[in-house]
Amino acid sequence: MLYIVARDGSGDFTSIQEAIDAVPDGYRAPVILLLRMDEYHERVIVNKDNIRIIGEARDRTVITTSRCAKDLDENGQEKGTFLSYTMLVTGNHVEVENLTIRNDAGDGREVGQAVAVYAAGDRGVWHNCRMIAHQDTLFCGPTMPSVQQDALPHRVPDGKPVVNDCPPVTGRQYFEDCFIQGDVDFIFGSYRCWFERCTLFMNERGGWYTAANTPEVSPHGFVFHRCRLTGACGEGMAYLGRPWRAYARTVFLDCEMDEHVNAVGFEDWDETRVVTERYGEYGTRGARADQSARHPKQKRLTADEAALITIGEVLSGPDQWHPEQRVSTWFLCGDETADYGRALSALAGDVFVQDCAVPGCSSKDYIGQKRLSLIELCLRPGDRLLIQFGLHDADADPVKGTVARVTFPQYLSMFIDAARRQGAEPVLLTSACPDGAYPAATRDLAGYRGVKLIDLERLHPAGSAVQTVQTILSML
Repeated sequence: MLYIVARDGSGDFTSIQEAIDAVPDGYRAPVILLLRMDEYHERVIVNKDNIRIIGEARDRTVITTSRCAKDLDENGQEKGTFLSYTMLVTGNHVEVENLTIRNDAGDGREVGQAVAVYAAGDRGVWHNCRMIAHQDTLFCGPTMPSVQQDALPHRVPDGKPVVNDCPPVTGRQYFEDCFIQGDVDFIFGSYRCWFERCTLFMNERGGWYTAANTPEVSPHGFVFHRCRLTGACGEGMAYLGRPWRAYARTVFLDCEMDEHVNAVGFEDWDETRVVTERYGEYGTRGARADQSARHPKQKRLTADEAALITIGEVLSGPDQWHPEQRVSTWFLCGDETADYGRALSALAGDVFVQDCAVPGCSSKDYIGQKRLSLIELCLRPGDRLLIQFGLHDADADPVKGTVARVTFPQYLSMFIDAARRQGAEPVLLTSACPDGAYPAATRDLAGYRGVKLIDLERLHPAGSAVQTVQTILSML
């Protein structure tokens, strides 16, 4: 299932929340939401599992609100930190890619906390995202009781009992190549989180990059690996973090830090919430590579100790989850002759199938509608792109028509190139067409480009969907 969200009405939905709400409850196959470039001024609640949300362009696909802790509820009371989010994710195995989530409420000295992302689910993956706010940008922790009521009519998990603001639960989030901007405690929470090659940007105000709230029973909290710490504040005005509660755990491994970072590194919150050996650092580079002035209680990790802190160790859990171990997806691009998508989904086994065929489309028209460029954003190494066109390429309509031996192979080549750029495998399929020149051109192109060919025109010119799928599966 793949939905296109576009505010101008050119997609399946005009708002992100409408698309999420349309996903059936309990739907087990992954659902992809493709967001066209625009600013979406809406609060987003992702309360379904197995959803991928992908922006068309990271810096130009923006979700934003101006909610803040000092907003008042119906009783005239301040709502507080946990109701200030722009995006709340309570679903499990949700992936968010290639977009910006912002909270535009403003400086925390005036509006209090203003969360951009509230990551409350388990097995969350965030890739190439920007998260921008001021105080408390990114919260990684469970759904608080007040959030359940605030989210209505959208149902989210019940709030968990808390002890000193430290819920006895463990969730996992993975962040890769993300840009996270804020100032006071702007990455905070109790979950186990791995940050890979992320940029942490401190605003001009200065403050603390992190405020972990790790449960005592959890051996891991926040781990930053090969990240860059920088900012707009003055020299020494940024600290690596401070403990929100006792037993907080934060580790920086092989990170680059410039002069904005204070030489002391981590800082005590107060007399009872102090830095311990659960805070650590190894392999720091840049202007703050010298650790001689660091907090005396933080751990100076050895190479052997640092080597034991791996993604698998931090995130795997009893289910052995690893964010880089993904199930392959087959994307079916074609016209109405590719009418076997449902049968393929049922019989393909341990892969996911995304049926992206569009009746009435030619290869040229499919590309002209920017469908291929959006699908390319979804492709990952190990995926397959199944390409079956020809029926409408013979149309006299200049929007659709191609020349069998000239422009038709050129358009098919665009599909092949898109797949290969993303490390996916392109597969060409022929279909029964009144003009046999198009299947013939597909066969020739497969040989010329070294692409796997499934010649359905010859094998099953009028076969059932099940027969067609059985042939496809036998040749892949």
